[in-house]
Amino acid sequence: MKINQAKPALIRFLFIAALVCCCNPSLLCHAAATPAHPAPPSVLGTWKGESICTGNRPACKNAVAVYRFEPVPGKSGVVLLFADKIIDGQRVPMGKLEFQYDEAKGTLSSEFTKGQTHGLWQFTVSGDTMEGTLVLLPTREPGRRVKVKRVAEDQVPAAPGRDMYEDGK
Repeated sequence: MKINQAKPALIRFLFIAALVCCCNPSLLCHAAATPAHPAPPSVLGTWKGESICTGNRPACKNAVAVYRFEPVPGKSGVVLLFADKIIDGQRVPMGKLEFQYDEAKGTLSSEFTKGQTHGLWQFTVSGDTMEGTLVLLPTREPGRRVKVKRVAEDQVPAAPGRDMYEDGK
């Protein structure tokens, strides 16, 4: 194989390895040793927009949401969401959840239980926009409506440390 023919494959591998490792060089050897199956890049990254309360839940508050989706090493078709809301110019962690990503349909879904809340998040990705809903289970009562757009990480307040997020499941 000529060097010029190997360049696209090498560039593609390095790009995928960088996504999987989230720029952490200590994981690069692991990514090279086991083939990575990252989520398609169309969902990965930072998203910002509105999260609006729906239904009859007086304690619910509308929020400006920041969602950060990252691949989950070793889990094909699964992404991890770090969810924040912006309060007084700061990102405040709301939690993290694993989502199933259906590339063919462009959809994300996550069923979770946190405390006494059992719910189902569903999102549809269309280019650089994502819309979704939270449905409360088992009643299927609407809980939230979300509309976010892809943004660069430097266009939102700094992310909280990972230790600040609670498991959503």
